[in-house]
Amino acid sequence: MSATETPLTEMALRPDGGSREGKLISVRANFFAIPQLPVDTIWHYDVAITPAIPPEKARRLWKVIEEMPEIAKYKTVFDGRCNAYASTELDFNENQGITRQVDLPDPSGPPPNASTSSSARRNAFTVKISRVAVIDLRELHRFLQRDGPLTNACMTAIQALNVVMTHKLFSEQVSVGRSAYTPNNAQDLGGGVEKWDGIFQSIRPGQTQLFANIDIASAAFIKGGNAAGLMAEIKRVRHLDELRRPNAITSRDFQTFHKHFRTCSFTVTHRGGNFKKSYKVAEVSMTSADKITFQQTLKDGSKTLMSIPQYYQQAYGLRLQFPFLPCIGVKGPESSLYFPAEVCVIQIGKRYTKRLNEEQTSNMIRGTCIRPQDRADKIIRNIRQLDISRNEYMREFGLRFENELAVVPARILPPPRIEYARKLMVNPQDGGWRLDPSKKMYIGQRLESWGILVFEDEMRFGRHLVHSFVRELTSTMSENGMNVVKREPPILYAQANKVEGNVDLMWSTIERSCNASPQLILVILPSVCQTYSAIKAYGETTTDGKMTQCVLSNKVRKVNKQYCGMLGLKINTKLGGINSTLARDSIPFVTDTPTMVIGADVTHPSAGEARPSVVAVVGSMDEHAYRYAGRLQIQDVRCEVIDRLKYLVYELVAAFVMRNGVRPKRILFYRDGVSDGQFAQVMRDEVQAVKDACRHMDPEYNPPITFCVVKKRHHARIFPMHSREADRSGNCQAGTVVDSVITHPTAFDFYLQSHGGLQGTSRPTLYHVLLDENRFSSDALQALTFRLCHVYSRCPKSVSIVPPVYYAHLLAYRARHYQSHEFSDSASTHSGGSDANYVSFQISDKLKNYMYFI
Repeated sequence: MSATETPLTEMALRPDGGSREGKLISVRANFFAIPQLPVDTIWHYDVAITPAIPPEKARRLWKVIEEMPEIAKYKTVFDGRCNAYASTELDFNENQGITRQVDLPDPSGPPPNASTSSSARRNAFTVKISRVAVIDLRELHRFLQRDGPLTNACMTAIQALNVVMTHKLFSEQVSVGRSAYTPNNAQDLGGGVEKWDGIFQSIRPGQTQLFANIDIASAAFIKGGNAAGLMAEIKRVRHLDELRRPNAITSRDFQTFHKHFRTCSFTVTHRGGNFKKSYKVAEVSMTSADKITFQQTLKDGSKTLMSIPQYYQQAYGLRLQFPFLPCIGVKGPESSLYFPAEVCVIQIGKRYTKRLNEEQTSNMIRGTCIRPQDRADKIIRNIRQLDISRNEYMREFGLRFENELAVVPARILPPPRIEYARKLMVNPQDGGWRLDPSKKMYIGQRLESWGILVFEDEMRFGRHLVHSFVRELTSTMSENGMNVVKREPPILYAQANKVEGNVDLMWSTIERSCNASPQLILVILPSVCQTYSAIKAYGETTTDGKMTQCVLSNKVRKVNKQYCGMLGLKINTKLGGINSTLARDSIPFVTDTPTMVIGADVTHPSAGEARPSVVAVVGSMDEHAYRYAGRLQIQDVRCEVIDRLKYLVYELVAAFVMRNGVRPKRILFYRDGVSDGQFAQVMRDEVQAVKDACRHMDPEYNPPITFCVVKKRHHARIFPMHSREADRSGNCQAGTVVDSVITHPTAFDFYLQSHGGLQGTSRPTLYHVLLDENRFSSDALQALTFRLCHVYSRCPKSVSIVPPVYYAHLLAYRARHYQSHEFSDSASTHSGGSDANYVSFQISDKLKNYMYFI
């Protein structure tokens, strides 16, 4: 190994030649083979732009830089930040580089009365280009042929090739991450937001060669157009005159407008068609235009107080139609300068990063739901539209790829048998099985002390509705195997704005009515609102611990047996029961030896939210890998690697010992949300933390650990070649696994489509093993993972990701409700040793080892 060939990390290698179990088939994948590596050498340059500018503007500046004599003769590519790549050495001193003053033409032209020098200063940049390294692609070639390790040089080479492939498209369209978007055929999502279609491009190493992973993409963008009209859309009114009445626009509406338009670019219409200056929104006023006044200097030098409508009437002869709307503000020399919304035209191209509301989400799903064959056809059309043969930058580097989807071998794994009470066995079909009275819960719990708390007005939502729902629910739960002793639980209508008092009163009412310690409160809510957050925070983070199950009132009105059946699954699990399990011979790795299966996830706040990130870790507590306990903590915002994981795992192992009287003899850890670039840090920090947790319990305790990263946020899709190998939705069948051709050249990874398709194109999950001390074969880990996907407590189906990761998602989402209620009351500093001082959620001791979070 040469001095430059330093492996990034010693990750688990593929233990064998790949899977052999299951039915062998072929599938198509949205990977396009790159038949050969291009030029042998790529020259890497650093581009320093002063003052700093965003990537979109930097790419426009690069078009000017490309005309410089030292660069013009080469097709040099730029990533929009600080990296440029050339296929040959550029003509300047490699030690000194070049430094130039570059002017970026303003596409809107200079503003009226602006001096030429001031305009030039705003668009003049100092650009320094210096050589960083010479990238030798032979090292990447050795890695692909399995003759060398994955090194930093390999990763840099792939990064350079990605820039070569995307440079032209990113320079012509709006880029977000690795996707480029166009406003053509934009779809309205409602509320001033629209969906843009785009194309995703990424070069990935496969087995023996590189592939271009090409996919269709969709993202939400802020709509362009007149700002006043967009405000009407945001307010959901057909005409702006509906907002003319007093108090029609609330203080909350002003805040919503501000958050929606802030940092958007816009032009104005009141200065004539030749005025094309673009402004950036700094704020939206918190009051209407007719209530904003300022001191105006008159021609005679005197000053007068003038409103925005008066100024526009006097200065431009423009009578504002909608003076009741807020103004768009931009930064001025001393204070904000305001423009009436009706003269502002919002420019397109600004990504909408906030959380979509229910209507927007529904519209987005409808717009992106494409059947597998249609998606594959659309990807092929996009490839042809890219017209790669005429891409002068790719041609310069000799980069090209095939224009047909790769055909790769796959296997369909057989589903496991599902076991119910009295050893009744069920064989899943298309990733699911029916829930009916013939299948009694494996362990049905006794429900004898519970009550109904209703957050609805009794006059509008009468007791007869509640009684009817309860009858169906108790009947269904009994039919499915639960022992429902209390068929007529007490009902209490809640008083508004008194959540904690209502919950306490319901708890004491159950205790008196049932003459037993309360087990559960069934809460009926009009919607998933702040009341839901308050109920979960109070019930689960206070000392007493109160188990709750919430249902929406519209589900209660429309009594549905299937819904009651699903609800019963959640209730039974929360009480400690087991709905169904796998036949004992299905997962011997778990059943034959005490084993803990762990799932972990880190969730981050939405853009603009001032909240920390949440860590959720769950661990299995029984030989069925069905019952899980969970632990939570918060950490620095946007920090993906879990801090203090040692103490979370220690608590879960201690809970396992308390329940089973023995320590786990081995650990299988599924970790969600880790990118390729974080593997080394996860190996260094998180894998070590799991080992430290075991040694913290006993210096001699060292169970073998398998640590597997679970990745759902990728653009790999697989398509069946024949209808007989597809399910009813046209997707690959549940259990389809791919572990060759398009997977990592040496590492232990595989794609698994473990669920049956419903609508659209299913996304397989990528599992990447970082450490494997349990010495799994490819078949053994793939089969175990697929079978575990059938042990999900909330439904009689196999799910798309392994259940412990799903549960970690649910637990982290529950923590968000704690935060939205009363963060300071739900979290506290926890000390677990001299080096442990972190913030965790204090879940009630009565609940923390139950699945309260499902």
